[in-house]
Formats: sequence, structure tokens, C-alpha cells
Amino acid sequence: MARAAVAFLLFVALASPAFAQGKPAPPDQPLQEARKKSLEELGKLRELMAKSGYKGEVDDVDSTIKRIMEPEKAIKAAGLATAWPGDDKHEEILKAWSEAGDKLAAIFTEAAGKLDGALKEEAEILSGWFTSWSHVADGIRRLNARRKFCKLTPVMEDWSGSMAGYLHGRYLQLNKNDPSTAGLGAHNENPKLPGATNDGAWAAGGILGGGPAAYCMDGWLGSAYHRDPVLSRNTSRVCFGGLAPNGWWSCRNAGGGGGQALGDIISFPGDGDTDISPTFGGEGPNPLQKFGETSSGTLFSVEFLRGKPKKPVVRLLEPDGTSVELYDIQSYPMIMAAKKPLKPATKYTIDIAGQDGTKVVITFTTSDGRGIPVPGNGQAPPK
Repeated sequence: MARAAVAFLLFVALASPAFAQGKPAPPDQPLQEARKKSLEELGKLRELMAKSGYKGEVDDVDSTIKRIMEPEKAIKAAGLATAWPGDDKHEEILKAWSEAGDKLAAIFTEAAGKLDGALKEEAEILSGWFTSWSHVADGIRRLNARRKFCKLTPVMEDWSGSMAGYLHGRYLQLNKNDPSTAGLGAHNENPKLPGATNDGAWAAGGILGGGPAAYCMDGWLGSAYHRDPVLSRNTSRVCFGGLAPNGWWSCRNAGGGGGQALGDIISFPGDGDTDISPTFGGEGPNPLQKFGETSSGTLFSVEFLRGKPKKPVVRLLEPDGTSVELYDIQSYPMIMAAKKPLKPATKYTIDIAGQDGTKVVITFTTSDGRGIPVPGNGQAPPK
């Protein structure tokens, strides 16, 4: 959207009856004033992204403006991702969007306090969405930190697309006691229930998890069935969004170009990674069901893009070389889990030896156990 187009939307807001002089203030005036203020803030963000040459981010600001001006219209994720700008500049992008989100949330929170009924609800929805942006940034930071160890290129966020995940998180919260949202029912929206939207239904088709944003990323990465797109080499941009701080979150591939692998092996945990949960559980469907279990020690996965060992023997070793008993969940990509919780703050080694002489060694260190819950892959947020 060109600057002239943004100016036009601002003109429309200013020219509306809410800003006419000498007439009684219409009931939606606080909402219209909030829209005006939000366009000003987004204009600043757009100018910053354009000045830095982040075309994908400029397009994202334009899509966000459309969502504010046309909240009832479903807007699909579109456009190309900004080419990876480097770690430092990407952090600047995350910070800029987070700070903008905090300002926008404050604008619509103030407006909600002056409104009633459906108008109040609209302002609260926008406030909640913008509040989630700093949490989205936390999730993307965690994902990219993990992907570096996994030998995968980093990803960018589709910020306007994050609204879909936020709306679905809100839907699941509003209908948490409805039987239709239990289990795999969380992947759908009933249009007859409160909070159902087309955007939310789209997000429902992605991977789902509950809890803090970064915690969800760890849960998805260390899962059997919830790894796409977070552990995919074919993504460079994601629609990640949810109900902050501890509600439901969704993640889908936003398109805009593919990523790539940076090595011949993709694994989670990645070689040298730390602060890995020593336990696994709560994934639905349950990959441990055939073993009669619902939880275990750390689940790990290894995918060979080239040079797959012939008839590999896999061992998980403690620091003294003791082998940990494993559940063999899937042969390819190779997915296994320790039968018992691993020791906290301990370095483990995944040792893979093929009959052809191929040898692969991957090390990771578990978390110290303080404040690290069991990953909630596809389950309800922690109480």
C-alpha cells in the first residue's frame, strides 16, 4: 500500500461522522478515534520498515491496516517474505513490531473502556491481538534459536497473519467447556459457537499448542506429529499467533518462498543445543499409545537428507556411556524417546552407527528442571 493509500484511509477516518463538529458524538466515536491513532502508529512502523528496505514487512503493515479498517473481511496470508536480514537486524524488526503492538494495544484498550456491546468487543479483540505481538516475537526468537542448531535456515513472521491464530485461541478459550473443542476437535471451529471466524478456522488447521509462546515452540519441535512447519526446511515465513500469554497458539506456513537445510542431517534436539526438556508428553494423537504410555523422557528425531546409515543402530548415552532405554516410535524420519525422564542439566549423546561404517553423533543438554513444564503438544494450555 502506497503512502497515498494510507493517507486516504486516514482521511476516511477523519471525515467520518465521529469527527464532525456540532453534532452529538456517535456511539462508535471512541473506536473511530482509536482507528485513527492506530493508523498513525502503523504509518510510523511502515516508514521504518520501508527505510530499512524490508519490503515484506511493509506489505505486512499494509495488511494489518486492512484488518483494522475491515475487521469482518478475511484476509489470507500473501506476499513475499523479507529476505533474511541477519540476526541483529531481525532482532530490530521483532523489537519494532513488539513495541508497535504495545502502543496499539493501549490505544484499543482505552477505547474499549468507553464502549459497550459489539463495539466494545471489537476494540477488545484488536487490543488482545496487538498485545500478543510481543509474545509472537518471543516465539519466533525461540524457534530461530532452535532451528540454528537443527541446521535449518531461520524464518520470518507474518504479523498480519498472526491474527488468525489469535482469533482461534480466543475461540477455544470462549468455548473451552464445549465438548466440540476437546481433543482433535480443537482443529475446527463451529460457526454457531461464540467467537467463530473464517480466519480462526484457517488457523485451526495448523499445529496447535497451549502455554507461553516459546514453550509451544519447544513442544512442537520435540514432538512426533506437530513439527511442520517449525522443523521444516521448506519454510521461510510462518503465521504464528495465539492468545497471550498462556492460551492456545497456532502455526502455519505463510508461504513467500522456501527455506533450506544447512547440512545433511536435520535433528531435534540439534547438535549442541541446550535447555532441552527432559520429559515428553501430552501430544494428541499420542505417539506413545502403542507402548501403553502417555509420557516419557525426551523425544528426539533425526532425518537424513543424504548419507543415511545402512541398518542403523541408535543409542542414547549418558555422560558415563550408559545406554538409555528407548521407545522406537518411527523409522523415518527416525523418531525415538527415552523410556524414562532424563536427568536435569545433563549432557546426552545420540549415537547412530550404520553397518556401512557411517557414524553420527549428536549431543544436547537437558534443562535444569526449574520452571520447565512438560511440552504440551496439541493439548490444552497449562492451568
